[in-house]
Amino acid sequence: MAFIFFRFSRNSYFHVAFSVLYFQSLGFSLATALSLESFYYIAKAGFEVPCGVLADSIGRKLTLILGSLLAASCYLGLGLCDQYWQMMLFEAGLGLSMSMASGTDSALVYDEYKSLGKTDEYERVESIGWGMRNIARGVASAFGSVFATWYTMSSTFILTSIAIFASAPVAAIFLREGGRKRTTLKGVVSSAIALIRTNGEYRRVLLQFAVITIGVKAGFWAFQPFSDLHHLPLEWIGTCFTALLFISLVASFFVERICRVFGLLHTQTALIVAAFAIMSLSFASGKGAGIVLVSIGLALHAVAQGISDPIMRILINRYAESDSRATAMSVASMAGDGAFSLVAPLFGYLIDKQGGAAASLAVVVVTLVALYPDLVKRQQARQGKALSP
Repeated sequence: MAFIFFRFSRNSYFHVAFSVLYFQSLGFSLATALSLESFYYIAKAGFEVPCGVLADSIGRKLTLILGSLLAASCYLGLGLCDQYWQMMLFEAGLGLSMSMASGTDSALVYDEYKSLGKTDEYERVESIGWGMRNIARGVASAFGSVFATWYTMSSTFILTSIAIFASAPVAAIFLREGGRKRTTLKGVVSSAIALIRTNGEYRRVLLQFAVITIGVKAGFWAFQPFSDLHHLPLEWIGTCFTALLFISLVASFFVERICRVFGLLHTQTALIVAAFAIMSLSFASGKGAGIVLVSIGLALHAVAQGISDPIMRILINRYAESDSRATAMSVASMAGDGAFSLVAPLFGYLIDKQGGAAASLAVVVVTLVALYPDLVKRQQARQGKALSP
């Protein structure tokens, strides 16, 4: 229950449905607004591994507490400032705070279940925790949209700060960190390096996850400008965003069933390709048909988003050792965030200059690249069979 409440409080983002629109209301172009998000992802990617090592060495519970306090401070700053360079620093601070939480709570909970001999139950708990994340974002974004019409969009950042601050005492008082042996900084680094060097399956997951993450995060940020291009009123945006998060929530509870036919990673690839292909068609359709098509595309993307993080954490926990579990997940997150940080400004530029259809098709092409490692692997397997006596 502590883990679930921590996830809920830590992910109560009242501003998330219209943050890009808020940046644009300050006079920034879409490309400039998304460049702010790039600072977030660059910082998150850059600090992922150091923070994973930190969590594995000094303690995951302490790292979660520090991350919550830092995030609350940065969201408060975003709600009070209006200068690009100030927002850049706060977005970078948010990236650091998120890297302190990314995978750390999952590593803590996994080792707790492992110490009890209940690792099979972890996958169910991880799905529930991910579901609570989506519930928190959905409830907060719906209320935040209404609150923004009552007051200002900037005030929702302050609400977010208060909610995230509440997660720190929950982690401090109620989360347990048992079943994990203490290890040295050198031991953590050595274990992580050995995993990357010796486990080819882990490397394949890293590459595919990095490419797939571009499509997952692009769809998340596309919701706002795509809604604007289809002329959705601001008061509808929060409700629509909540509906998409509800779809993600339901999907997160059925990861195994959804991925049963094509497998974990390939199901994500198929969903993202289908979602953006349909959304590209919405911009060539009339107003009513366009809204219907973009809604279908965003719904498919919501399913992909709902299963994305649980898939990554489940796969990584299968390969990682206990003393470097948070670090192994940090490496995967770094790969995904680093890839998107490079693409985000280009994605915003394509929407600004070429329109939503061109940006959507670009994501389709990039996501299909995720199939390349398996195509190479299958080709090598066929060659091996041909050479065998």
